Amino acid sequence: MDELLKCTDVQEALQFLREDDERTLREHLEMCQIPAPSYEEGEKAEYVRKKMVDAGLSDVHIDEVGNVLGTWKGTGNGPRIMIAGHTDTVFPRETDLTLKKEGERYSCPGIGDDTRAVAELLSLARALNATGIRGEGDIIFCANVCEEGLGDLRGIKHAFKDMSKTTVSQKTEAMENVQISGKTEAIKSRTFANELENHYDGFISIDDKNTSGIIYQAVGSERYLVTFHGTGGHSFTGFGIPNPIHAMGRAIAKISDFQTPKNPKTTFSVGVINGGTSVNVIAAECSMLVDMRSVDAGELEKLSAKFHQAIENAVQEENARWEDKDNRITVTFEQKGKRPAGTQDKSCQIVQAAIAANQALGMETLYIGAASTDANIPISLGIPAITVGWGGKGGGEHTIHEWYEHTESWKGPQRDLLLLLALSGYEEYKKHQLPHIKVK
Repeated sequence: MDELLKCTDVQEALQFLREDDERTLREHLEMCQIPAPSYEEGEKAEYVRKKMVDAGLSDVHIDEVGNVLGTWKGTGNGPRIMIAGHTDTVFPRETDLTLKKEGERYSCPGIGDDTRAVAELLSLARALNATGIRGEGDIIFCANVCEEGLGDLRGIKHAFKDMSKTTVSQKTEAMENVQISGKTEAIKSRTFANELENHYDGFISIDDKNTSGIIYQAVGSERYLVTFHGTGGHSFTGFGIPNPIHAMGRAIAKISDFQTPKNPKTTFSVGVINGGTSVNVIAAECSMLVDMRSVDAGELEKLSAKFHQAIENAVQEENARWEDKDNRITVTFEQKGKRPAGTQDKSCQIVQAAIAANQALGMETLYIGAASTDANIPISLGIPAITVGWGGKGGGEHTIHEWYEHTESWKGPQRDLLLLLALSGYEEYKKHQLPHIKVK
């Protein structure tokens, strides 16, 4: 990484990012006041699309699900890398997004997670355009939708939708005219006989409040809405028929007794329950939302099977409890989310490149390890991927008291610039360059 730092163009780009920091903050604060709950990111997406065009990216567009994408072409036969930040937040559209400032602290719901990351994507693009720096591979900038909650990683799932089902093998080189520093130059661009629009050799997500943090393991999850159906009736005159809420209570008791491994960490939770109309009514219907997680796909599969069986047993027990054979309880399962699990070793190439980039800027790496982020999708497909932190300080994420402090915030995009060039390959520096992936 020291070799990269010695390059005049790299130094200019790093300086640009520091000088661009105030503009990045301004756009950051503008975006955090745009409502963008999952599945309703359109207004913010259009804001980002215009900024990507202004920043000099090519092929800027909004895809079928609402992701905003733009490309910075590489100079040769290098890996194709995506860098992403998500546009959605956890807050409903009606949430008060009034921006407040007290001292050096700004507060607004969604100001950190993940609005800051999207602002840094735009600054990175401007830095590349201003200095003309190009790695060997194409860099795809993506402001993606639906990372949060029941968004279920929809944006990145769409971006990688072809990676597990199409083979990329034959490769040719072609010359392509690209605008570099105001003049047209011919550069080599990577083309494949069956080129995939959605083919990537590496992935970086910016999505953590710890600037030097690295997440390199994917916590998988399954989420279900479980609904118990009955006939319902009066609590006194109808007494003796199976009660959906009692069946759900039996199910919750069984779930609460599950034993799961600490390593690999595997968890479960009944998060929301609904049902009933009055204290003197046997409910006709009730429901619960259940979340199950693990860093190990096998353990998550076993837990899911155990969960389904516990629900079926609870319904059978409630029905057997009463003599009424005409009013039976039934149950339905609606999967509300499925995020794949996956692991990478701390010593893998992309993690080591991120560590080196942190060190080059005087930052000590914080190993966060496992989390549920957009990186889940590429990690589960065997594609090198990590999630890193944005610049500055923040806290209170997923609450209306979320805050951000503009402290050495340029260090986030500076690290990402070094990381992108290292993974892509830049001039003679190829120590951390990622290989092309052949998709089977």
